[in-house]
Amino acid sequence: MKKIMARILAAGLGLSVIAAETPSGRIELFNGKDLSNWYVFLKGRGRSDPRGVFTVSNGVLRISGSELGCITTEKEWRDYRLTVEYRFTAGAPDAPGKKAPDSGILYHSQGADGSWHGIWMKSFEYNLIVGKTADLIVVVSDGGKTKPDYLATAEVDNPRTRRWTPGGQTLALKNGGRVNSREDRPDWRNAADETVTPPERPYGEWNTAVLECKGDTAAHILNGVPLVRLTGLSPAEGRIQIQSEGYGCEFRRIMLEPLER
Repeated sequence: MKKIMARILAAGLGLSVIAAETPSGRIELFNGKDLSNWYVFLKGRGRSDPRGVFTVSNGVLRISGSELGCITTEKEWRDYRLTVEYRFTAGAPDAPGKKAPDSGILYHSQGADGSWHGIWMKSFEYNLIVGKTADLIVVVSDGGKTKPDYLATAEVDNPRTRRWTPGGQTLALKNGGRVNSREDRPDWRNAADETVTPPERPYGEWNTAVLECKGDTAAHILNGVPLVRLTGLSPAEGRIQIQSEGYGCEFRRIMLEPLER
């Protein structure tokens, strides 16, 4: 009875009521055939994709980017290593604006679908964007009015540039804000012709993004290079979302495994 009442109370406060799982072995979240393990959510459409923003062909997940939204895991996860292989392809013909190729991995996602401007759940984002990949963005738009609060701490060079710097100043985030990659480039313009910043690979080549989540910590690793580390994360579990954000991209692997591997 106590467990039932706790779940009812959590639902009323907008908290997660699904027990998060920890992977005990390797799990291919994307099976190369279809979107089993996921559901689609698009702005203005909900869990419907009539225009085929998300398609699977020849073992590759293709995202057109022509509508804003995501695929979301059916389950919630905690304490894992997530490995994602991705590349950008082409701009969507009706994409919102001419900006840098953009997508993202949203993790510890909780609450209602579309709670961020009708598009994504509240979450932490491992940003996949040409020139600034691996930045952290706290995806919260309601100022924390809907629980839970999203909290994170990182060491940065200073509070203005917010570049991850081990041994630097402590930056605390609550319900918003960002931490920039260790390789953050001050001349980045978010332009359609933006150039890559190493360790990003040249446009059109496959990149490997690794996210390691353990307890209330997380590490954003790109092509083997740690670019952001976080502590004090709350919440420390939730669904995983892959974004459609105005640009064509492909994913050929989305894999979970235990951290001890």
